[in-house]
Amino acid sequence: MVLERKLAIDENDLYCPGRATLALLGQKGVPHIIHELMGGKRRFNELAHNVGGCNSRTLRDRLKNLEELGIVDRNIVAVMPPWVEYDLTRKGQQLGEALFALEQWGSSYMTTPCV
Repeated sequence: MVLERKLAIDENDLYCPGRATLALLGQKGVPHIIHELMGGKRRFNELAHNVGGCNSRTLRDRLKNLEELGIVDRNIVAVMPPWVEYDLTRKGQQLGEALFALEQWGSSYMTTPCV
């Protein structure tokens, strides 16, 4: 996995779940995707519009990675015309709750700009 290579300081370091989580959340758009999906199912174009700041290819790659990690479900709705909906799994919901806790912490302790 690409994340595992990015997390090791050198080849002899062991995998660290905490660093892996921070690396995942450090990827462009991932926290915004999780935040948007906390509100329920979204189509790709809804996510693209609401997340902003990343192109369609980047968004597609992030969603695919989150799906491979079991954080996001991708459902094809088979009507005419067909479309794809994305939703959080239980694991994704728990990650969203952790992000909310971080937001609350920031609101309590990071109210003044850091120099």
